[in-house]
Formats: sequence, structure tokens, C-alpha cells
Amino acid sequence: MDKLNCRLGDIAITVRCNCPENLGNIVRIVVYVGLQEWGLEDEPLPTWQVEILSENKWLLYEFDGYLEALKLGPTPDKYLRRISSSIDLQNTEVGEQHELPLFVN
Repeated sequence: MDKLNCRLGDIAITVRCNCPENLGNIVRIVVYVGLQEWGLEDEPLPTWQVEILSENKWLLYEFDGYLEALKLGPTPDKYLRRISSSIDLQNTEVGEQHELPLFVN
């Protein structure tokens, strides 16, 4: 597997998407959910559960032909670019290990 663009706790921007409304969303990386089938991609992609950070925006997903708006949902790592890391946000030295609580829905 190639190096991932994001890590747990990072703040990222969506740079690719299946629903055009999702492009440019600012999200927090919540948990790694593993390899998942995604749209028309040839193979499963490393995927994160992300939380949108804007109060007035939603992540849009198409399920069985219907659009669903969610504040929390899956996004492939390949569709994300890190803006700042959890280490940057915590203002600590690089190299320290940080664990974030798992999100339970």
C-alpha cells in the first residue's frame, strides 16, 4: 500500500469526490475504516471515517440512487489532502504518539 495522505486526528480538505457538492469540504479524520470499494475505482481504497467541520455543510453520499446528507461518513484517503496534523493542533513535539478516542455512532 502507498503512503497515506492523512493520519488519525488530521484536518483535511476533500480534493476529489463522487458527489461534486463534497469538493472542498474541510473534515477531521476520525478513524480508519480499512479498504473499501468506492465508486468506479478499480480496487478497494484505504478509507477514513471523516467528520465535516462546517456547521452549515453536509457530506453527501449516494445510496441506492438516493442522496443522503451526513455530518460523519467514509472518504477514501486518495480523495483527501491534509491541512494540519493532530500533532500540529496539539502543539507538541513531532514523534510523540497520540491516541484519539474512537467514534461510536
